[in-house]
Amino acid sequence: MYGIFELLFGRVDGGLSLAIVVLRILGVLLMCASLFLLGRRNELGWWLAGAAFLLSGFSGVTGIFGNGAPTPASLLLSVAGFVIPLVLSVGVAMYGLLLFRKHPLESGLTRAITLKQPRALDFLSPLLLAVVYGAATMLSMIAIFINILGADALSRFPLGQMMLTGIVAGLLPAALLGLANRSRWAWFLVVAVSALSMAGIVVHAAGSVLIFLYLCQGALALYGWGRWGAIPRQTVSSSPTPAKPTF
Repeated sequence: MYGIFELLFGRVDGGLSLAIVVLRILGVLLMCASLFLLGRRNELGWWLAGAAFLLSGFSGVTGIFGNGAPTPASLLLSVAGFVIPLVLSVGVAMYGLLLFRKHPLESGLTRAITLKQPRALDFLSPLLLAVVYGAATMLSMIAIFINILGADALSRFPLGQMMLTGIVAGLLPAALLGLANRSRWAWFLVVAVSALSMAGIVVHAAGSVLIFLYLCQGALALYGWGRWGAIPRQTVSSSPTPAKPTF
């Protein structure tokens, strides 16, 4: 029976580990729902994206509580590595909500958005966000390293590998930033993140449920890309009709 559970959800060593798995699964579920709604230009998708980032962020508390009693330095690094990515990702969701609300309502919570003409800044800003997110996430990894091996072992810290891992994790909020700026190409970034997440789950044997959910996430990104193909592109001289924000 335990073998089936481990196959579905990965290795669970205790109550904290179980809570992290549950939060992570719920976070991916909410992100799937968010992508479905954003593909249909529904502003509720931004609320769900914010909630998904919150749950995923709280699933990363292992850097603070899961590796023994932290030193003051490692605790400070852990908190910074937890708070900064959380603020960035949830901030992107709220930014997307505010930008969507500049466009008139079509029906219900669906906004009549237009796609933006591609600009260099629309590509650079998500990339910059992913780099900052990755650097902040690395602080938690450094804290864990200090907690286990001590500060003297920092010279052996795999800086490049951890930075790359953090940047990959930051690609999802980066993709949402692209969608907030009404860039259709950002859907492919979600597909790439989903594929990389599936590969990570397979490598770490973290459970087939998450593999399936990330597969759904990638499929919903392709669905959103297809749906946004019918959205007219904003002309150079046009601008969205301002709409009074409603909360």
